[in-house]
Amino acid sequence: MAIFKQPVKKRKINNSRNLDVSNGKSKSNDDSIMTDDSSANNSLMTEDEDENIEPKIENNLPKKTKAIIPVIYFCTRTHKQIEQVIKELQRTSFNNARSCVLASREHTCIQDSNIYYPQISYKSKTELCRDLLDPRARRRNSIKLRRQIDRCNYYDNGGVKISTYGQLAKFGVPSVWDIEDIVRLGITKHSCPYYGTRLLLKTAEIVFCPYNYIIDPVIRRTMNLKLKGHVIIVDEAHNIEDQCRDAASLQLDQTNMNLAKADCEKIYKSSGNSVTYGRLARYLSDLSKWIDEKSNDIKTYDEYNRGVLSWSGTYTIASFDDFGVGLKAFEIFKKDCDTALADLAEENESDETKNSKKENIENELGDENETIENNSSKDQDPDSAITNATKTLLSSICSVFSLFYDEKYKYDYHVSLVKVMQLKKFEHKERGIMTGIGGWLNSGPEEPKDTRPVWNNVVSFLCLNPAAVFDELKSTVRNIILTSGTLSPMQSFQSELGTQFPIALEAAHVIKQDQCWVTSVSVGPSGTDLNGQFQNINTYDYQDEMGKVLLDVCTVVPHGVLCFMPSYTLMDKLYNRWQLTGLLNRLNQIKVVMCEPRRGDQLEELMAKYYAAVRGDEGGPRGALFLAVYRGKISEGLDFSDNNARAVVAVGIPFPNYKEESVKHKKDYNNKHHKNKGLLPGWEWYQIQAYRALNQALGRCIRHKNDWGAILLVDSRYEQPKNQSGLSKW
Repeated sequence: MAIFKQPVKKRKINNSRNLDVSNGKSKSNDDSIMTDDSSANNSLMTEDEDENIEPKIENNLPKKTKAIIPVIYFCTRTHKQIEQVIKELQRTSFNNARSCVLASREHTCIQDSNIYYPQISYKSKTELCRDLLDPRARRRNSIKLRRQIDRCNYYDNGGVKISTYGQLAKFGVPSVWDIEDIVRLGITKHSCPYYGTRLLLKTAEIVFCPYNYIIDPVIRRTMNLKLKGHVIIVDEAHNIEDQCRDAASLQLDQTNMNLAKADCEKIYKSSGNSVTYGRLARYLSDLSKWIDEKSNDIKTYDEYNRGVLSWSGTYTIASFDDFGVGLKAFEIFKKDCDTALADLAEENESDETKNSKKENIENELGDENETIENNSSKDQDPDSAITNATKTLLSSICSVFSLFYDEKYKYDYHVSLVKVMQLKKFEHKERGIMTGIGGWLNSGPEEPKDTRPVWNNVVSFLCLNPAAVFDELKSTVRNIILTSGTLSPMQSFQSELGTQFPIALEAAHVIKQDQCWVTSVSVGPSGTDLNGQFQNINTYDYQDEMGKVLLDVCTVVPHGVLCFMPSYTLMDKLYNRWQLTGLLNRLNQIKVVMCEPRRGDQLEELMAKYYAAVRGDEGGPRGALFLAVYRGKISEGLDFSDNNARAVVAVGIPFPNYKEESVKHKKDYNNKHHKNKGLLPGWEWYQIQAYRALNQALGRCIRHKNDWGAILLVDSRYEQPKNQSGLSKW
C-alpha cells in the first residue's frame, strides 16, 4: 500500500459533534484539522434525508464546514471486485454511509431495444440509449420506421424515483447498495438506474467505480466528477501505470475523423452564421491532410497488408505546423470544442425541458396532446449540435493534444501511423437510420449490397509517461491511496508516476506457512525440460509434457485447479494438441476442463458452470480445471476461495510481447530517460511487468486466513535466484 498526501494549508475549525447553540456559537471538546479547500461539495447530510437534525443547529453551523467533508472514491478494475468490496463494507459499522456505484449502461440500462427498434441489432446498450435520447436520431428513425419514436420511457422519469437516499430507504434499499439492488429497483419503479445513480452521486459519501472513471480525463469530465479536495483509493493499483498511459494516449481513425468533420460542416452550413463549426471542420480537414501526406510515404507492407511509419512527438509537432494544425491552431480548436460541447449540452437540456413541459400538459389535457407532440418535434432543429460520436472524438483530441503540446510532456510521446486494408460495406441507396457509435454508422433492416477493400489510416499518439495523467490527479485531490498485493517494488511506482509516497506498507500474508505449499517444477514426468521460452513451447515434447504435469496435478488435487498461461495463443495450442493426443479426454475424466473466453460477456455463464463443477452439482467428475491467461479476467477480481482453487499452476513467465509497439517504445523510452527522470532501465521495467502479472495470478489461490492450497511454478527458469526475487513477499 502506498499513500500520497496533498500538502495543504491547515486551519482549525470547531468540531460539530458537541455544539452549544444557545448563543449562536459552536464549541467542541476536541479540534479537527481540515483543509482550507471548500470545493468538496458533498456534506454528510441533506435536509430531506436526515430528519433528526434540528434546523436551529443546522443554521448555527459555521458555513464553511458544510462543504468540507471529503468524498471517498474507491476505484478498482472490475465491477465484480466492486461487488466484493461492497459486501465487506456492508459487514462493517460504516454500513450506513451513503454510497454510490458508477457503472456503464451495459450494467445499468433496463431498456429493451425490441420495443423501439425491433429491426435494428444494437451492439451495445450505449448505442441504444444515445439514439433514444438524441432528438435527431429519433426523428430519423421515426421517418424510417414510419411510426413515432418517443424518448426512452425510463429516462423520462429522470431517475426521480431513485434519485435520493431517502427514496432508497423508503423502498428498502440500504445506504450501501450494489448494482443489482439499483437495477432491481429501477425495473420495479419504472425509472432509469443509470441516470438515477448520477443523481445519487451528488450527495454520496463514498463512490465506487472502475478506475478509468477517475484516471481518464475524458470520462471524468463526461461524468462531471469533481475530485478537488477528495480522497481516492485505488485497489488493484498494480495496473495504474498502464491505465495512466492509456488515458494520455489516443488512436485517431481517419474514417471516424472524416465523419466528425462532415458532422461539423453540416451544422456550419445549416446554421449559416456559426464560424465555430466551420473552424472545427477545417481543423479536422487539415489534420486529415497531414495523415494523407504521411500515408503516401509508406512503401512497404506486411503479410496483413499493413504499413507502419512512426516518429517522435517533437518531430510530429514540428510537422503539424506545416499543415495548419500547430499549437496556435489547436488553442483555437480547443475553444471551439468547448463551444460545441456547450451547444450539445444546451440542446439536450432544452429537449429535456420540452419533455417536462409536455408531461405537465399531458396530465392536464389527457388524450388531446397529439397536436402538441407533432408541433414539439417540428420545433426541434436536428442539425443544431454535434452527435455524441463527434463529441467523444473532439473531447479525446482536446484531452490528449493538451498534454501532447505541453512543454513538460512533449518528449514523452511516440506517434505511429498504420495504413491497413479493410473491408467496407457500401449501400446502393442511402438509408435514413443513424445508429452505431453515437450516430455515425448507418444500419437498418436492409442487407449490404456491396463489400469492397479500402485503405484506412489510424494514427496513434502513444504516451510513454504515466505521470502525464497522474500529475493532474495528485495536484487536485486530498489523498491518493494505492493498494494491491503486487505493488512491489515500490520504487518503480514512484518513478513512473513521478510521485513520492511518504507512507508505504509491505505486509506479510495472514496465513501460516503450512497453509500454502509452493514449489517450482523444472522437468515433467518424462524428464523433459519445461523451459517456457518461445522456441520451446512450439515443440510437441514441451506441449505433451505440460499436459502430463496437469494430469498429475488434477489426479492429486481435489476440487478446483487454475492453470495460467502467458497467452491465448499458447492456451489454444496446448488445448488442440491435447485434444489430438487424447490427453484432454483423460483430463476430462478427472475434472471438467474449461478455457477462459476472449469475450467478457461469455465469462459469467462459464464461471457458473465452473463453480457448479467444483461443487459436483451435475455428477460426473468432481472438480474443474480452468485454463486461463495472465492479465485476463480470471487472474483478477474473481472469487476462487476455498475449494474453488486448491491449486494454482503458473506456466512460464508472462513477459509482455516485446514485438508490440507500446512495449518496444516504452523500453526504449526508459533506457533513454532512466537517469534524468529516475526511471528503471527498460529491461528492469520489462521484467517487473512480468512478475506483477505472475503474482496477481498466484494470488487467486489463498483468499482468507483459513484458506489453503498449492502453488506450482512450472518453468525451469524459476530455479534461478534472479527469477525467484520477483515473487511477492507474501
